[in-house]
Amino acid sequence: LALRRKWYIVIPLILSIVGSFGVYKYLPKIYKATTLILVQPQRVPESYIRPTVTEPIAARLNTITQEILSRTRLEKVIQEFNLYSDLLSKKPLEEIVEVMRKAVEVKVQGSSRSDRDQNAFSISFEGKEPRTVMMVTNKLASLFIEENLKVRELQAEGTSEFLTKELQ
Repeated sequence: LALRRKWYIVIPLILSIVGSFGVYKYLPKIYKATTLILVQPQRVPESYIRPTVTEPIAARLNTITQEILSRTRLEKVIQEFNLYSDLLSKKPLEEIVEVMRKAVEVKVQGSSRSDRDQNAFSISFEGKEPRTVMMVTNKLASLFIEENLKVRELQAEGTSEFLTKELQ
């Protein structure tokens, strides 16, 4: 039966191969890099010292995300990696920053049952050059880590000042 109707098999196979090759050549290649950052709680037992960071990761992450995705930070990243060079001559920098904001995705990982279970988040970036996409994602991750350290340091300093004043 298959030998008698071989053209019913061969013609659709050839058409699908030609069609998929055409789609491959026609569609732009978009690469996506993702990094996962694990947030570790403090190591000192809570019975000795209360934690200085008491808000859930989602709230802290929202604050840090707003800081990292600010126009000034994204402009620095765009200039550092020469991103969107084809758009720089056509559009103002504000629009290019918005394009980059849409290409960046920050997502809290973990179960949605409680904030205590959420102890990691991922950062993703999409672009046309795979190596550049990887480097931008790493840069964004390092900016998140640096900003988190700054926030935690400020909170710890505030707690230390409060304890010093109370001690006096």
